[in-house]
Amino acid sequence: MLPYFIANFIALALFYVGYKQKLSNSARYLFLLLSAIPLIVIAGFKYKRIGTDSGSYVYFFDNIKTFKDAMSFAEGHGELGYWSLSAIGHLWTNNYYALFTLSACIVAACYFYAIKQFNLKTLSLFTLLFIGPFYFQLNGNRQAISIAIFIISTIFIIKEQPVKYLVSILIGFMFHKSMILCLPLYFMFRGKIKPRKIALILFAFLVFIVFFQTFISIASDIDSRYSEYGTKRSASGGVIVSMFNVALFAWFFMVRMTNTKALANRQFDVLLALYFLGVLVSVISIILRIDPSGFLRLSVYFTQLNMFLLPLTIYSFRDTQTRLILMFAGCALMMAYFFMTMSTFSNLTPYRFNPILGL
Repeated sequence: MLPYFIANFIALALFYVGYKQKLSNSARYLFLLLSAIPLIVIAGFKYKRIGTDSGSYVYFFDNIKTFKDAMSFAEGHGELGYWSLSAIGHLWTNNYYALFTLSACIVAACYFYAIKQFNLKTLSLFTLLFIGPFYFQLNGNRQAISIAIFIISTIFIIKEQPVKYLVSILIGFMFHKSMILCLPLYFMFRGKIKPRKIALILFAFLVFIVFFQTFISIASDIDSRYSEYGTKRSASGGVIVSMFNVALFAWFFMVRMTNTKALANRQFDVLLALYFLGVLVSVISIILRIDPSGFLRLSVYFTQLNMFLLPLTIYSFRDTQTRLILMFAGCALMMAYFFMTMSTFSNLTPYRFNPILGL
């Protein structure tokens, strides 16, 4: 676990200096770039057995060496953007660190850009690293890129920029097909977020539950991999993660109702509504007793918005002492959650570097 904590705190320290000190724009951007480096290194130079899916990505990287290979593979599987990364990586090395490093650069760039746009700075980065999906890329590399791109798509929903939103969804779709499920969201959340829109989400959720196997069958016809989403289990899965998401939503909603002067605005309401959608998706596996992996991964598109919702709720309190108490308590809880999830999921610990580094 130590390499993860070291990378996180080096990144946070450099990020904090970049924003808090009175620096020129060029110096500030330099510090932001420096803060991204330890995160890119920890994700890009991992050993191929860190993450249960990593071995598959290395296998495809070894077999997709040219853009012709990428095009040929995409004809049967789609997601040309991701397979093209393999071809780009082979331009300078045949070692798989090239693929993971390119992916890490894209993911980091998306998140740092989004944090800058929302202007929430260090606490948002802390939330992203400790309870957000930054390290999801160590396992689900392809989908992690699409999820990171969607964080930028969220900005286009809030600002009501449909063309940019559609372009971002199509770009994300080139890395993971699941991104296409986000296509209708712009039209659902345009304008004010009113109770009837939330009721529509609940109704759609109930319809999905009732006709679950039908939807899985349709998705399986598009891509056979989605058939795994309907695999039954003897017990409910993903309970801890789902309940954590529910607890956070309850906090966000409660603060939204009490601190209306600070939070009653379109930005917060769109983020909260999208997060609510993620909570509903994450509890599907519990309700239907199915393999939690697929739906928990889908829910990350929306639950990652905790990186903005948590800072917004904390900063909505005017009293400085209250803010500090909430901030320190929140950081402690996030670090505990990070330790528990990273040490139990997807073979992420003990961390090992790529042998090419000789560490």
